Amino acid sequence: MKILMAFFISVCSFANHPSYDPVNKIEIDEKYKVESTFSGNTVGNDSFHLIIAKNGDTKDYDVIPYLFKDNHIVKLKTFSFDKQPVILSFHNAKDKLSLLTQSKVGSSEFINIIDVDLISGNYVKSDNIATEDFKALIRKKDKNLIVFSDKKSVRIIEAKDANTVQTITVSSDASSAEFLASLSENSVEAINNDEFVSNGSISTFRAYSDGDKVIITEENTKEATTNALQIPLNQDNEVSAQFKTFGGKTKDSKIKKSTSYINNDKLYQLKIGKEEGQLNVFGLNDAYNSSVNILEVKPTKHAEGFKSIKDFVKNASKKFNEPTVTINSTKNGKLKVRFDFVNKNLYNYHYNWWWHHQWHMQQMQHFQMINQQQMRNSIPSFGPSEPVDYFFVAQEHSFFEITLDLAGKIVEDENDESVYPYLNKKTYIKPLNDNKKLKHTSTVFTQDNFRYIAYDKRNKSFNIINKAL
Repeated sequence: MKILMAFFISVCSFANHPSYDPVNKIEIDEKYKVESTFSGNTVGNDSFHLIIAKNGDTKDYDVIPYLFKDNHIVKLKTFSFDKQPVILSFHNAKDKLSLLTQSKVGSSEFINIIDVDLISGNYVKSDNIATEDFKALIRKKDKNLIVFSDKKSVRIIEAKDANTVQTITVSSDASSAEFLASLSENSVEAINNDEFVSNGSISTFRAYSDGDKVIITEENTKEATTNALQIPLNQDNEVSAQFKTFGGKTKDSKIKKSTSYINNDKLYQLKIGKEEGQLNVFGLNDAYNSSVNILEVKPTKHAEGFKSIKDFVKNASKKFNEPTVTINSTKNGKLKVRFDFVNKNLYNYHYNWWWHHQWHMQQMQHFQMINQQQMRNSIPSFGPSEPVDYFFVAQEHSFFEITLDLAGKIVEDENDESVYPYLNKKTYIKPLNDNKKLKHTSTVFTQDNFRYIAYDKRNKSFNIINKAL
């Protein structure tokens, strides 16, 4: 398999071990002009926090990393960029944190993977990855999948660390040529199914990581069909992809809208009309096919403001609304199917871990230079410099859930907990956003805690604040 060989930047080990600071206060040198911060989780209840600042002496942009571990702050080794970097994503492997960064080299934009050893503080940096034809970034717990597309092919870069960067390429054939041509001209939203998903994407093209495959789907609401391109990751660097079309309208159908969601080798397609609603489940690689008339089911859970499924279907089919369907696995091996609708003029699906960072607008303006149209649409862009309430998922007044077993049969009165619990993160983040005495704030949710780093204007220092969920 073709491996994108990494060029490593040699770094010296610390003269001493990273310092553990029991005082929850961080002061940085006056030579620094802070540009932004970034926070993310590592293992369990531990987290990392980055301060990105311009060094007045060297004119470089320094990334100053801190690890919050066992209620202590661990200062790690600083690393630098010539131009201001953007932290695109991250993932973890034992005591190693891998950061995906983007920055300029000359007039071109590149992505790098930077591995940070959380024990020694040392780091290594991969070779440059060009951003031409970039489409989406799929974050997994132990890797990131970078999706590129031109008119005749799709390319997946599977980045496990700075030294393990594999490229998988799929070329078009007769069945997928039209799909790939359209894909190259449109944005793609990546779905993070390693968390509770309340509402999925409403974009035409969507990307999922499902087992050992990347699956890219295309919605055609007019025809009530979903195209799906399956790209295997466990084969050679040049692979054949499977392309299929699912669903469709019958002659007497009055379906107005449709959407879908991928989970565990199955495609769940929701069709909505003014007085009808249907969930079809298709096997991606077998002949499995089942259908549920959602007007005839009894919800196992619903929002406080929910009236009836008939009312739901009527509202979901309105012009300014778009239906959504998501699948969340339960702890006892069943599936919670969640139906909802959103205002298409206000709603934007986004990774929860991403949009909790208060610096997003400044960073996104920089990030959009990678590719003016494609990159603008691939990661959520927000208007004002401060987060706006309506970019959180709309108030929960319309959703309802049903529960299915793995055979696709409805399970009545099933109240089992989902594997990834639902958390109303807005209740934690909003007071922080409203606090005008803080700036350069970024947040993270660990297993049991809400944590953030912020610059306190009164104390002229950074603090890492830890609160139990």
